[in-house]
Amino acid sequence: MSLRSVRMPSSIRVEFSPIRELFKVPVIRRQTLLVSTIDLWPLTLTGQDTEYGRCLDWLDQQERERAARFLRQQDRERYVLAHGGLRFILGLYLGLDPARIEFGSTPTGKPTLRGLRRESAILTFNLSHAHGNAMVAVAQGRDVGVDLEMIREDVEALKLAERFFSEREHLRLQSTASESRHGEFFHYWVAKEAVLKAEGVGLASLQACEIDWSNGSDRDGVPVRLAGQSQVPWVVKTLDCGPGWVGAVAAQGSDWIINPCNPCAAATAKD
Repeated sequence: MSLRSVRMPSSIRVEFSPIRELFKVPVIRRQTLLVSTIDLWPLTLTGQDTEYGRCLDWLDQQERERAARFLRQQDRERYVLAHGGLRFILGLYLGLDPARIEFGSTPTGKPTLRGLRRESAILTFNLSHAHGNAMVAVAQGRDVGVDLEMIREDVEALKLAERFFSEREHLRLQSTASESRHGEFFHYWVAKEAVLKAEGVGLASLQACEIDWSNGSDRDGVPVRLAGQSQVPWVVKTLDCGPGWVGAVAAQGSDWIINPCNPCAAATAKD
């Protein structure tokens, strides 16, 4: 059975890099970001004691306490690497040591940056990590959301779609060939999650978020309906993350492109 979503050929291709490659990028080299570009950093969350130790040192007390609550060591290590990697990436744009970055949250709980100068306060970000991989999206002047999932066949796709998808999405999944159904389900799921994460709302809004794949392509971005409205400022673009994986990025407006960042290239770039 194929593990690839039927829409993957039109998606934007990304490749995951070991997180150790990210840490080779000089912190003093500040990343530039255009308003029309969303930088995407795909990472593999496997590291040696050195990488883990660096990330743990960067975390604040709240993050360390959350990490300590994981029962499985692997889950704890992945959390530390993902959030340490997020801090390192944001530090590249802000010109800050990762440990000096301060996080806040919106009233709905969406993570934000705080304590920044006005010119840096327009930087937005989102993190998603699952089963040992992670993606960090960084934007400027617009809300952004990213979601990443491993396609699994142990989920009851049709039952979940009936509960969380719109009627049209559910019917479309029902009409999908059984061998492609799980890939199609997760394709919808990451797209909807990316939108809701960008908007800063929870899973309760999944059914009210409808992805309109009737026109356009995944690469160019497809519009989103929220609560039955057809004119909303959200567009979602899907990602080809390799066999067995699917991801999506959502942001306001349609005048943006995705720039997949390669830590190896960033580390060797000329000053």
